[in-house]
Amino acid sequence: MRDGHRLLREATREAHEDLDALFTGFDLTSAEGYRRFIGAQASAMLAVEAALDASGAAEVVDDWPRRRRGDALVADAAALGLEPSTVPAPTFTSLPEVAGALYVVEGSRHGARFLRKQVPADLPTAFLDADQPPGSWAKLLDRIDAILYQPEADEAAVKSALAVFEVFGQAGRVWMKA
Repeated sequence: MRDGHRLLREATREAHEDLDALFTGFDLTSAEGYRRFIGAQASAMLAVEAALDASGAAEVVDDWPRRRRGDALVADAAALGLEPSTVPAPTFTSLPEVAGALYVVEGSRHGARFLRKQVPADLPTAFLDADQPPGSWAKLLDRIDAILYQPEADEAAVKSALAVFEVFGQAGRVWMKA
């Protein structure tokens, strides 16, 4: 079996690094910086999760409903006095596109653990604290590898992943200025 997830990692490396650089600009040690960060994350994540729901994410990972973190973001946003509006999200029309989007959304959990350490204890952190059962990441990577078995599938997954990075980038730029 091919390692489709490695292809995704390589093909999206620059977009990932750009997004990391953008979100590093949010001062998570301050209430206002963290508030903007949660606003940006909610604006993007809620839109992408809705698109994934509509596109059959549960066909890629059957535990998709338990993986969703939108409710945690809504709770954190409400606690911070925010009502974020969503940014436009892409439409995913194939399993490779859904797989590419899930790769980005689920991969963001790894960074959340690092970011959590910067947030003061008196701020709501349901989103950053959202954990998943052991093996969930490996299960997703196995599914991605099974779905990405031909060049057309690879191309669709990469395009989708890049589109999701752009949704988060767009939300980050809006909230950075807010």
